[in-house]
Amino acid sequence: MATAVAIALPALAFLAMGAIDFTNATVDRGRMQGVADASALAAATQLAIDNSSATADRAQSYAQAQLRGLLGDWTTRVTAQIINNGTAIQVLISATRPALLENMLPRGGWNVSVSAIAQTEAKMPLCALGTSTSGANAVINLTSSAQITAPNCLMQSDQDIVAQNSAQITAGAVQAVGTATGTISPAPLTGAAPMRDPFASTNINVPTLCTDVNLSLTSGTQYLAPGVHCGLITVNNNATLILQPGEHYFFAAILTLDNQSLLQGTDVVLVFDQTSRFAFKTNADIELEGRQSGPLAGFVIATTRDNSQTFNISTTSAHKLLGVVYIPNGVLSIAGYNKVAEASSWTVIVANAMTVSGGADLTLNANYAGTVVPVPAGVGRSGVYLSN
Repeated sequence: MATAVAIALPALAFLAMGAIDFTNATVDRGRMQGVADASALAAATQLAIDNSSATADRAQSYAQAQLRGLLGDWTTRVTAQIINNGTAIQVLISATRPALLENMLPRGGWNVSVSAIAQTEAKMPLCALGTSTSGANAVINLTSSAQITAPNCLMQSDQDIVAQNSAQITAGAVQAVGTATGTISPAPLTGAAPMRDPFASTNINVPTLCTDVNLSLTSGTQYLAPGVHCGLITVNNNATLILQPGEHYFFAAILTLDNQSLLQGTDVVLVFDQTSRFAFKTNADIELEGRQSGPLAGFVIATTRDNSQTFNISTTSAHKLLGVVYIPNGVLSIAGYNKVAEASSWTVIVANAMTVSGGADLTLNANYAGTVVPVPAGVGRSGVYLSN
């Protein structure tokens, strides 16, 4: 018996070592799969923003960083690629290491490969984009008790997002290239990829031949035909200014609404040149619906790209801004103590920077089916699921 045991011991030890090595390799493979899954999911959330090879490169770098120091003497190789016409990303991890038993079990050592694919299943509408990459870091900045309520859509800052004091952001998703601080739900993604201006190729110019010059309205109702409006346009007290359908250009103009005045317009877009701006103040009521057709279909407010003015909405009654508010190199400043844009079926804001202060609650809806105003091309979506 002793002789038989002595003869069997080396074989038993050989098998035990092989079993331990196999178990370790299996555990390490599970770790690799976890890294591949996490890397693919992290990258897929950015596909709607950037489906170029840069997103694949970030996924590869992320996986490599996660694997570093995790797998001992494994030699790993990571590749990532965008697939399915830019709607999915695949992360592949292959690894080798010697077997404990002089590469005999298995012969030549261990060779393992894992793969994960994450792809967009449904697109989350873009609500707000702060495009500035220079100057003040807080490109989206909330103070006091201000709120942004955007439960079904995406907010992105190409620098930082700051919600100070008791301000808060509630959105479908929140992303920042830099940092995101304050009360933000859900937890924001930081270190995100910069988002290109989705309307950068849109041609926005203002004619210089004035259709009308200066308008002061303090009572009654006046209809304003599309054209080029110049000078000071002031609507006060209980007066109502109704913009007729079409393009309303503002050249060297300031549009001011104050007190109990009302600005209405359906199938309109307000376009401001370099020196023009608007100021909606006190209890002025704003009810604007964007263009339904033409080269600026879907836009409700736009500025030329050389306009760096600040556009102020400090009223308690800016109930409807249906369409795209596009201020690519200016600042949108929202104040007051009431909801803003809550009566709009959908709103998209693309601005160089955006501030919300006081008790204002900027409400960004995404009910595209609730209106005939079309959503311009360039507004993306991003919900993800994982498949191995």
